[in-house]
Amino acid sequence: MTTPLRYSLTSLVFLMATGCGGDSSGSSASRTINSMPSEAAFYDEDGVLLSRMSFQYPDELTISVQLQAAGEDTTLDTEDDTSHPYLQCLYMSAPTPLLRYPDLYFLDMYRTPLGAAALAQLGIPGNGVMKCPRRSGLRLQQESGYVSSLFTPDVGDSFSYVINAELEHFGATATEVVSYELVGLDRTVVEAKALIDYEYPGEDDVPFSEPDMPIVVDHTQVTTVLYDVEQRPLSIDLSADSVWTAVLDEYCVDGDSLDIHVMLLRTCSSAREIRSYRYIDDSVEQDVQSYNGSNPAGIYTSTATRQANSVIVHSGTVDDGPTSGTGYRSYPFNESEQVTAEVSNSYGFDTIWGTEDDLSIAFDTYHYDENGRLSEVRFATEIVQAYDYYRTGQLKQVDEFDSQSDVPAKRTLISYRHGSPAKVTVQWRAEDPDDGYVLRTRMVIDFAPSEETWPSLFLPVVQFPELPPNVSDLIRFQPVR
Repeated sequence: MTTPLRYSLTSLVFLMATGCGGDSSGSSASRTINSMPSEAAFYDEDGVLLSRMSFQYPDELTISVQLQAAGEDTTLDTEDDTSHPYLQCLYMSAPTPLLRYPDLYFLDMYRTPLGAAALAQLGIPGNGVMKCPRRSGLRLQQESGYVSSLFTPDVGDSFSYVINAELEHFGATATEVVSYELVGLDRTVVEAKALIDYEYPGEDDVPFSEPDMPIVVDHTQVTTVLYDVEQRPLSIDLSADSVWTAVLDEYCVDGDSLDIHVMLLRTCSSAREIRSYRYIDDSVEQDVQSYNGSNPAGIYTSTATRQANSVIVHSGTVDDGPTSGTGYRSYPFNESEQVTAEVSNSYGFDTIWGTEDDLSIAFDTYHYDENGRLSEVRFATEIVQAYDYYRTGQLKQVDEFDSQSDVPAKRTLISYRHGSPAKVTVQWRAEDPDDGYVLRTRMVIDFAPSEETWPSLFLPVVQFPELPPNVSDLIRFQPVR
């Protein structure tokens, strides 16, 4: 089933920063002055400065971010420091933004334990390397950057990349060509396996003599989107061309899937994908046709339906209904159309719906304060995220927890100047031999005034958890932008 789209909390931060006047103390201001990041500093657990970034905006179409990192002596501002163009963003004026549909190669690798570990080892975050922000009235034309650890700059792999995008928009059709060039990624499948200490069932039984290829390779992906008169997607055709395409052709048709997934560090069905949509009253059906290389690998249909108090997402068509399979997802929402939970529904051991052993488990629940602001996210009975706000309504603090300690695993603090972010401070939990677990600052981002209104908070590293799903997006299956 397709994962529903979720908004980043950065959008919420921006809305709070620009929608409410006042600074962090709650005093009012006559107008909001927008801001943009100017410098970021990164520290180790002992508070030693390891690297820093400086942000430049030489013209209205360009963003340049320079990274200065400590060398082998792990001390910044010494002779062995290194300097890299961490991020370069080049835009052009255009009403249509870059589609930025998820890169199936990177995303697909994350679906295998070895592939996920390999990408993490190479420093590729999330499901891709793109970090340039969206900007109103502009489209990203080229992104180039440098990927390495910001907290251990002298350890591990690093590489550079260039992403070029071309977009053609003809009324109801948009075609986007995105080419990736990755420089410095020479780790092969065999080398990755030798370096990754990861237990995986059946791994010892898999021959790894072939293919000894780079685990990430340069490629070009082409996304074509066909829209209806309401600008809803009717079809999305994404294809990626690289040397992995031929490998998938060879290995993914008759081979054992477990062996393939381990040997290729990725699942099959990743070279091409076609999504088709049908809109029926309050429902939308989505067909996903995937391919192993150039060979069709099956089609999967799913449906999302808006009901009076919830959205139901299930396999099959509208006519099949949610109980046509073994289970479905439901997203109840309140009178303000805020999703309050993500619920997994399934039948029990009797494999019959509507009996006593049916199961409904709310994995995530979302709680709001009296002002309708997100206050907590819980997994079962445990708090995993907690939110605090200034009197102005602006986001003040986000705590993220795990089961190890009552001390947050991570705390993000935001201060404001004239209604816009002035500083973002990120703390991670560290173990103190005398005081147990404590929070220590690992990153500080300073902001300077800006004439531009940014559609989301632009950060060099994504720092916020995802918001609850949006009711509208749950039934749209829109491409990620």
